[in-house]
Amino acid sequence: MAAPTRVDLSAGPRVVVSTAAGLLYKVGTSVLGPERVPTARANAWAAVCADRERAKARAEIEAVQPASRGALPRLRP
Repeated sequence: MAAPTRVDLSAGPRVVVSTAAGLLYKVGTSVLGPERVPTARANAWAAVCADRERAKARAEIEAVQPASRGALPRLRP
């Protein structure tokens, strides 16, 4: 007796999404040009740059903050 065959219900939606993604990429490259279409690599690099900017701003605040605390006179109760 042969084993029953399995039907993959996710195959259809995967094909539709894959085709739509390919179509959107082609339309985007034709409208914007290949250098202006966002890619995963460009998004990752933008995230790295944003993290660096936040770290730089945080370091600047931490460098100024202790100096400002010491410069203020303490109030006696």
